[in-house]
Amino acid sequence: MIYTHSMRSACQRRANQILVAATGLAVLSGCGRAAKPPSPARPSPGYPITVADARGVAVRVENRPQRIVSAAPVVTEILFAVGAGDRVIAVSDQCDYPPEVRKLPRVGGFFSPSVERVLAAKPDLVIGSRGNPPDFLSAIHSSGCPVFTVDPKMISEIFGAVADIGRVTGCSEGTEQLVNEMHTRLATYIEGTEGVPEERRPTAFIFLQVDPIWTAGAQTFQDDAIRAAGARNTAGNLQGFTAFPAESLIAADPDYLILSTMEGDPQRMAREVMANPIYRQLSAVRGNRIIVLEADQIMRPGPRIVDAVEAMAKAFYPDRFGPADSPSSSATSAR
Repeated sequence: MIYTHSMRSACQRRANQILVAATGLAVLSGCGRAAKPPSPARPSPGYPITVADARGVAVRVENRPQRIVSAAPVVTEILFAVGAGDRVIAVSDQCDYPPEVRKLPRVGGFFSPSVERVLAAKPDLVIGSRGNPPDFLSAIHSSGCPVFTVDPKMISEIFGAVADIGRVTGCSEGTEQLVNEMHTRLATYIEGTEGVPEERRPTAFIFLQVDPIWTAGAQTFQDDAIRAAGARNTAGNLQGFTAFPAESLIAADPDYLILSTMEGDPQRMAREVMANPIYRQLSAVRGNRIIVLEADQIMRPGPRIVDAVEAMAKAFYPDRFGPADSPSSSATSAR
């Protein structure tokens, strides 16, 4: 969706679409699977199961997976969130959440996973994401091990990825609980700002990179998150991840700037922005209206996107949702 100022309820409509999608998944996540009826000789009820993945490939899983390899950080987060974490036997080098994954064996980088290491772990299911090399996915498939992929770009697709991973891993109960929790939390902020007129919603600009400037436009989960938090994305008239001229940012002069933590330093990006004489022209910088989010919450399309929405909503509407969290938390307002 492309935002224009003439579309008075664009943010609210988009936010409501997120809730509608989430509600549907909350109902469906525990429902019947597209699978053959189990036979007495089959130890895993509900299997085999065939689910289409992000590549459009119909992936067949014969039994409830017991040895899962995750080739992507967002996949690892979802696996643990739906209750399949105790069956994860290896992860990619970048997987760092939840904390318990740090003790698991590694199979190489997200962009360069090792086929040999994966197969040596003897998995019965490998789950990857956009960014994993196609030849890696093909090699795992050729070995006879099922490979499933997700590629969520919007918040509604994050719900879809959660539901799909829950289905292929046989975690219907945990998936339903997670989807319901995410939906309930999102509804708090979407419905809590429903009566705010479009023209009174704050404008916000998210920095993905400071110099040169890169940001997130429409058709991204970051744009969805800004809208769900009750604001208007300054770059909402652009599509996808895109460069953004500094002069255009100065002209737009958004009410808030959204930054992320970098390499364990919560305020590094904030310092870079505030030290730049061009950015110091922005009223958000002069007024200290800078929201610093934990990078993984706003950069990984996983369940923690709801944490990012919550942090932004509290900053945008402290009178409605309470003040932003303290500086020691994962989402703070720069001071």
